[in-house]
Order: sequence, then C-alpha cells, then structure tokens
Amino acid sequence: MPGGRTILAALAVGLAVGAYLQAWVGWPTFLAVAVGAVMAVLILLVAAALGQDDAAADAAWRAAAPDIAGRDPGRSPAGTAGDGAVGESRDEPG
Repeated sequence: MPGGRTILAALAVGLAVGAYLQAWVGWPTFLAVAVGAVMAVLILLVAAALGQDDAAADAAWRAAAPDIAGRDPGRSPAGTAGDGAVGESRDEPG
C-alpha cells in the first residue's frame, strides 16, 4: 500500500486535473471528476507497483552491514552507554 504522502499527492493531482478540466476546458463536472479520479487511481497503482519492498530492503541492509545488524540495539557502538565518565572506554587496557 502506498504511503500517506503518495496518497495525498494522488489526491492533489486528481483534484487539480478535475478542476482544470471543469473550470478551464469547460467539461461537465461529472466527466471532470471522473477523469480526475482515474488519474488519482492510476498514480496509486503505479506507486504500489514501484513501491519499496521492506523485506528486500532489510535483507540488503543486513548483508551490507553485518557488524551493525548483529549488534544489540540497547548498546552504543563504542560500548560506553551507561559506563560512567564521559570519554571512558571499556576497551582501553587497565
């Protein structure tokens, strides 16, 4: 399903096309509304067909960054979250 921005864009284009055809070209209102609705539906169909596949994007991200993908989400990358003093690291030799 297309996102909210795509739906709003399709609605805006449909309304603009309908208003243009009715006000400027002089088409009957029912025809202008029908053509505007068809334009909006076509935009939504194209957006749904070309939309991002979340599972494929997640798999590609995990393959490109395995060191980040396997990390515990509660820890910072340097391992210093909640350790104490700022700038202190657990990785430094004692």
